[in-house]
Amino acid sequence: MYIYVVHSHRLQIHVTLRQHALLQDESARTGLPMAELVRRSIDSVFRPNVRPQARGWQFTFGMFRDPDVAIVARRAAPPKPMLFEPEDA
Repeated sequence: MYIYVVHSHRLQIHVTLRQHALLQDESARTGLPMAELVRRSIDSVFRPNVRPQARGWQFTFGMFRDPDVAIVARRAAPPKPMLFEPEDA
């Protein structure tokens, strides 16, 4: 299912090989497109309090061969993106 955003802009960016590999790995792990991962990263860094957070408890138990992508994405809190590459010595 695709959700089309009415007001969107195409953006071309350059990333390092390491950043691209990270996006590819995360995309394969969560099943989300790399573009969605970049959008979520932008939102979490520049607008961290805009998205509402639901309070409460969630308890899940089960054994899944291929877990649902939405559940995996909610469980694993994404690491904060690095704004600058560390310089190698």
